Amino acid sequence: MVDARRTLTARGLLDGHAERLATASADVRITVLPASLQLNLRVDTARAPLDAVEEAIGAPLPGALSSVTTALGISVVWLGPDEWLVSDPARSATLERRLRVAVGDAGAVVNQSGQRLSLLLDGDARGLLAKGTGLDLDPRVFPEGAAVQGLLAQSAAIFVSRSADGSKVELIVRTSFARYVADWLLDALVDPLAYPASSSGD
Repeated sequence: MVDARRTLTARGLLDGHAERLATASADVRITVLPASLQLNLRVDTARAPLDAVEEAIGAPLPGALSSVTTALGISVVWLGPDEWLVSDPARSATLERRLRVAVGDAGAVVNQSGQRLSLLLDGDARGLLAKGTGLDLDPRVFPEGAAVQGLLAQSAAIFVSRSADGSKVELIVRTSFARYVADWLLDALVDPLAYPASSSGD
């Protein structure tokens, strides 16, 4: 018989990996970021009242291959000519409704919370990721705020530069591949190849 007085504790998908990721290497610290409200925003920019959309977000929509973070911590990542990923760590109860009103019939707002999660790589992020992706993450072509989609060890991911020197990269992955990516990162952290990134001929 279930004890009705017991309470359930929510667990994150990578709770079992978090400490190992953070401490596995002196070269890169990997932090599992808290779950956030995630909204897929599709907008017909020729028809939508962009001022209203941007007011609801709190920042202009970023252009191609870029992202923006508002003063309130809302992150907006460009995914395509008419598509953005809006993430709110504060999980505002009104952001989704405000965006739906602003977009009207000129687009769509789909709540995809739980579909993706984020990892922040801090340190030799470029050296580590070079082991699993062909993307050029050199800060000269991947400056702070840049956002690109690609593969990491055969898993689709979004890469967002979070520092001017390339030392911080946010990796946004599908939850269905999150444990696979976490295990790959743990293996890659102890593999000496590609360390440090500056030794690769920069």
